[in-house]
Amino acid sequence: MPEWLEVVVRSLIFVIVLFFITKWLGKKQLSELSFFEYVTGITIGSIGAEVVMGFERNIFNGIIGIMIFAAIPFLAGLLSLKSKAFRNFIEGRATVLIKDGKIMEDNLK
Repeated sequence: MPEWLEVVVRSLIFVIVLFFITKWLGKKQLSELSFFEYVTGITIGSIGAEVVMGFERNIFNGIIGIMIFAAIPFLAGLLSLKSKAFRNFIEGRATVLIKDGKIMEDNLK
């Protein structure tokens, strides 16, 4: 098979895989993503790009890698629903900037 055709086939496969992974993880706007979810999304995209262009690599190993990187934030989301301590660790704590109409200057620092 010519290289250009292999790139086309691999790209189509990974577009489909990434579509289903994204649907499985759920829809969020960029501003709603935690840092952990943002880094995971970048990593999944990098794995997909590497497998599409890496002809010497096995395509199924790339799919396994993407599934693992998708399962981790999914499981972290489930754990954060059950454990407040885990949620605070993964997502961080909110900082109150205005309380009872007063600016909390110490929290602005």
